[in-house]
Amino acid sequence: MSLRLRLTGLMEFLGLKRSILGLLAMVIFVGMGEHMAEQFLPLYLISLGGGFLSVGFLNGMDNLLGALYAFPGGYIADRFGTKRALLLFNVLSMAGFLIVVLIPAWPAVLAGAVLFLSWTAISLPATMGLVARVLPKDKRTMGVSLHSLVRRVPMALGPLVGGAFIGVWGVEVGVRLAFVGALAMALLAAVLQQVLIEDERETRAKRQEPQAEANPLRLWREMSGDLRRLLVADIFVRFCEQIPYAFVIVWAVGTAAAPG
Repeated sequence: MSLRLRLTGLMEFLGLKRSILGLLAMVIFVGMGEHMAEQFLPLYLISLGGGFLSVGFLNGMDNLLGALYAFPGGYIADRFGTKRALLLFNVLSMAGFLIVVLIPAWPAVLAGAVLFLSWTAISLPATMGLVARVLPKDKRTMGVSLHSLVRRVPMALGPLVGGAFIGVWGVEVGVRLAFVGALAMALLAAVLQQVLIEDERETRAKRQEPQAEANPLRLWREMSGDLRRLLVADIFVRFCEQIPYAFVIVWAVGTAAAPG
């Protein structure tokens, strides 16, 4: 069997269609920028004089926006299509990165963070919708698994790169340079996403799919009892998880007054 046939068989087994490749490329590049820059925002806020209260506010805002963004993210993807929705989310993130790079003041950092925090939450409905639309039923689990695996690559590498930036240029300059890198990678991800991901507007029109649901209360009533209980349990677990989350990096590295 030739190498080409083997590669073709492997890509079919993994469900690596063109749109899925575009999705994975976006996840890698946006995720890399996200984790090499956002991970060190608590240190950056403290170095700019924001204090520990700004760190707590940042983490609280991250979790609140993660909850609030998920529903409009799904609605926008249903209403305008995955390709347009992902482009919009990327542009919003790039605008937030640009604010952090250009304005080194902690209120501006928090304002810019509104645009790029919880990118995963707002883009996840569009991401999962793309997997469900592009892949057949017997490959959707593989698609979700591959997405979960690939998105952990930047989660592992991003903090290493961001830490190296801080080690060479210090906290303030290093974090700003990390956001410059995040901006460049988000731009590259947007280009690849637009080139590789197929537009589904025509197929959606042919299938005559129902309009996107704009009322979350109706969706709540349609949930099964098990799903509602799972949601409540997940809320409590994540509440406990997030209590120390934003302060771990400060505890590990320390501050100028009290080095780690």
